[in-house]
Amino acid sequence: MAEFTQQDKIEISKILASIEGRLDKRLVKLTMDLILKTSWTKNVAINLYKNNVDNIPDKSLNAFLSGSHFGQIYQISLDFAKKLELSLSPNQKNILREFVFFLVLLRTEK
Repeated sequence: MAEFTQQDKIEISKILASIEGRLDKRLVKLTMDLILKTSWTKNVAINLYKNNVDNIPDKSLNAFLSGSHFGQIYQISLDFAKKLELSLSPNQKNILREFVFFLVLLRTEK
């Protein structure tokens, strides 16, 4: 699990307050656990990167890894919503996407 500073914890609290009542609490909890409490492997992403380096615009491995994690976690979060039998409106999907993006960036910095 990533170690967070007091400022990081304040930022997480702010984002949670901003989405309170807009997304199901169970979905938020599952998504946070997925991002913050699981270990991330770089092996698969690095192999994908090496095989496609000519197609990556700025050749940035960090950007590629962050984008890979973001896409996978967002899709898993949508799958969580289906399993929880939640019907997400387009606005809720946008909120979820921004929430995942924020946490992935925060986690990537650690």
